[in-house]
Amino acid sequence: MRITIVIGPFLPVPPVLGGAVEKGQFLLAGAYHAAGHDVTMVSRRYDDFPHAETVDGIRHIRIASFDRSSSLAVNLVLDFCYALRVARRLPPSDITVTNSFSLPLVLPRRRAGKIYVPVARFPKRQMALYVRADRLQAISHAVADAIVAQAPSVADRVVTIGFPLSDAFFCADRSRLRERTILFVGRIAREKGVHLLVKAFASMAQERGMAGWKLRIVGPHAVSQGGDGAEYLAELTALARPLGSGCEFVGPVFDQAALIEAYRSAAIFVYPSLAETGEAFGLAPLEAMAAGCAVVLSSLRCFDDYVEDRVTALKFDHRGPAPENNLAAALAHLTTDGDLAARIAEAGVRAASRFRAAEIAARMLDDFASLLAERSR
Repeated sequence: MRITIVIGPFLPVPPVLGGAVEKGQFLLAGAYHAAGHDVTMVSRRYDDFPHAETVDGIRHIRIASFDRSSSLAVNLVLDFCYALRVARRLPPSDITVTNSFSLPLVLPRRRAGKIYVPVARFPKRQMALYVRADRLQAISHAVADAIVAQAPSVADRVVTIGFPLSDAFFCADRSRLRERTILFVGRIAREKGVHLLVKAFASMAQERGMAGWKLRIVGPHAVSQGGDGAEYLAELTALARPLGSGCEFVGPVFDQAALIEAYRSAAIFVYPSLAETGEAFGLAPLEAMAAGCAVVLSSLRCFDDYVEDRVTALKFDHRGPAPENNLAAALAHLTTDGDLAARIAEAGVRAASRFRAAEIAARMLDDFASLLAERSR
């Protein structure tokens, strides 16, 4: 098959600035090539990356683009401009996979082949626009249900296939001694609930002492990288001030090896997202589970594809009047009950194994083949 993967306009490939979609599609591109397929990746121009090159058998085409704005309306215009540029440069393909908002609307069908749209964010009633898409790949069952509820006309085109995980995340040394660290990895944005985590840890430190435990927060706060900017970061640092060196804001970590080391060093990983209609899957918690962390999550439904409460992770009620207290109670269970933390960590590794890249790539290729078979018939 000739498979073209078009990444959206704001983050580069290779994913040196992170991005769950960018990381996942880059990983799958390698798996498709290893399976014998002709793979092209189209992404934004960035830094000194060549405008065109072939690396490890994958052809890369890079298109002039822009940094993300804080305005949704501006971002949509930027995406549309990028989509028009991509459409003019698209190579002949059997399958074109794209997460660009606008590109499915303007792709030249003769060169694109089957149009495959990964829906890696919670839909905002835009799915009915994608009448030209042959497949809508929901990243979780929660997203699939939302697509069908919002646009029943596309129900027969929806399939649920989750994010892929690199084998590198899986913890090889289960006996490794972990630090007394509670870790968060993600965008420093209010919808991620980072303020709840800082408040919960601060209250635990005040009431219990939390001797030897520290909180480490990893991720970008810049608006151009999906964060909520300097103002929200200042709010968080003010909340953390009483903790002193017990709370560390690391900033973004885009190097995969360094990120894996952060997961493997931490005992507990927390992802307190509040994004009821924004969180679609949650790749960071799955990475942490693969790396052997005991994981604590909010009760968003999108996590149900890989989380069973008190088995593979702990969930806390984020919808009540004092969610930080609920989060603190969940953390107290894990920081005081080592056996519970160990059981959850072990079960989490097993749950994450279902999302290894080879398994997800095989499911994707099977689905591509089914679409092409429909065209043949």
